[in-house]
Amino acid sequence: MTTDSPADSNSVSPELSPRLKAESKRLSHELLRIFRRPLIFGVLSLAVTDAMDIMPPLITKWAIDAIEAGRGFNVLLSLCAVYLLTSLVQAVFRFFWRKYFIGTSYQVAYHLRGRLFEHIQTLSFDYFNRTKIGELMSRLTNDLEEVRMMYGIGALLAMDALFYFISVPIIMIWLSPKLALYILIPMPIIPFIVVRISRSVHERSRIVQERLADLSAKTQENISGIRVVKAFAREDAEIASFNRVSGEYVSGALSLARVEATFHPSMEFEMGLGIFILLLFGSREVVSGGISIGTFVAFQAYMLKMVWPMTALGYAINLHQRGMASIGRCVEILDERSDIGQNEASLPETPIRGELEVRDLSFTYPTGSRPALDHISFTIPSGRTLGIIGPVGSGKSTLIHLLLRLFEAPSGSIFIDGHDVRHYTLQHLRREIGYVPQDAFLFSESVFENIAFGLKERNDLQKVRECARLAQILPDIDGLPNGINTLLGERGVNLSGGQKQRLTLARALARDPAILILDDAVSAVDTDTETRILGELKGVTSRRTSIIVSHRLASVQNADLIIHLQDGRITERGTHADLISADGAYARLWEKQRLRSELER
Repeated sequence: MTTDSPADSNSVSPELSPRLKAESKRLSHELLRIFRRPLIFGVLSLAVTDAMDIMPPLITKWAIDAIEAGRGFNVLLSLCAVYLLTSLVQAVFRFFWRKYFIGTSYQVAYHLRGRLFEHIQTLSFDYFNRTKIGELMSRLTNDLEEVRMMYGIGALLAMDALFYFISVPIIMIWLSPKLALYILIPMPIIPFIVVRISRSVHERSRIVQERLADLSAKTQENISGIRVVKAFAREDAEIASFNRVSGEYVSGALSLARVEATFHPSMEFEMGLGIFILLLFGSREVVSGGISIGTFVAFQAYMLKMVWPMTALGYAINLHQRGMASIGRCVEILDERSDIGQNEASLPETPIRGELEVRDLSFTYPTGSRPALDHISFTIPSGRTLGIIGPVGSGKSTLIHLLLRLFEAPSGSIFIDGHDVRHYTLQHLRREIGYVPQDAFLFSESVFENIAFGLKERNDLQKVRECARLAQILPDIDGLPNGINTLLGERGVNLSGGQKQRLTLARALARDPAILILDDAVSAVDTDTETRILGELKGVTSRRTSIIVSHRLASVQNADLIIHLQDGRITERGTHADLISADGAYARLWEKQRLRSELER
């Protein structure tokens, strides 16, 4: 478990560039355009609801004026019926605006989440090497929740406040232009307050989301590596580190809360000032006969109704700024482009035979200071086996990653069936390759689902069992509580290292690939099991091109060509017999491993 350095833990992504800000607005408008129909229905439903909501003060005014004028009971009864009808209409349309606004907000989040996840699947290894998984999870959950709130409750509150700001002052002017003028005098101060506060909310919201992403990354990293933490007795140190990151998040959230807290008191003061003006000048108008008591009561009701849009405006601005900050963080992901290009793909998706040629291949990682591979060349005919050996860091896995186009090799350096690999689409190339990596990753699904992961026909039980047999894992599977339908824990935690490797081998075999790559795929099994696996694989590898990377020379001794890598260069090549007779590094390593095997026996 790594502990964050101070620079890392306190880092905050810089403010979005003007281009990314423009992209954020564009994405926001695009989402509005996609979901405009339900949102328009929501706005219309809200307008009807609010129209019914501003009727009661007028009805109350008419009732008071009717009582004051001594009109009959029938007038009051009619006004009561109208009041009841407005309440009924309001209740019906309140259901619809909740349905359209809140329901659409979940659809927006669903759409954007799928779009982000689909885009993440296209990014290359380089992006994941420099991006924490916990941060990506935060953007797919916390940030999308902020976006959802902006398009749901935020849009609702904004439209609600807008309707009241337009309709209520008009009604007040209609009731008494003079009194309305007095009351509406403080209103121009509101936009000034809104603009000042909204800027601070946006800046602080982005910082809070960054801190939350750091917290999510720290949590995910510690839970995933809990065995390492416990093994090294680092619980106290990790708790302290977690509390520090959590404290930074709380500090940012409190800073945001302080800014938000200034908005509502400001709005309430504005409303208090309006009530003061109403009592001061309204009472004089009533006494002088300028307005009726009913009008005065209606004015008071409408002033109170203006409290809600003031409050709603504050919430709406807060949610909008939070949502736009989160959209900006989503745009940062969507703006990423894979360095594995598809623009050169030009070959039709025909079956691959498996002839492999590497021609003067040199490669340096983007962050590397020296070549990981230096002028590598070899050729493997279709249906033959290549063995790759060498010490740690010699470039074995780098070569495999370039064959799979997990990293992009220079043009004209790797050919399959005579064609540059860059001319194959990624999907076509990788469908024709079965890959068993060093790190045996398993999904939290059943054993069957893990083996059948790459199959088009996911219900071929016979093929899945046959591949499990070839990988020498079938007896272990049958011994599980529910056999092949047993659910695995996270990353296959309820299996041993050797069992996980054999299960990933079965998964690669199930694809029936043209090229089979075993990257130290049986390092966690014992020698006898390895021998049985290699024996079973002889029939499989004879029908396809196979690449075996291993530290155990027994795994590659039957290969048609063996290459020995050292510091990114091929230092020896040939068959097993050729390399033994050459009496070089391969021969010395073979002798050491042979003696060790005899001593173990």
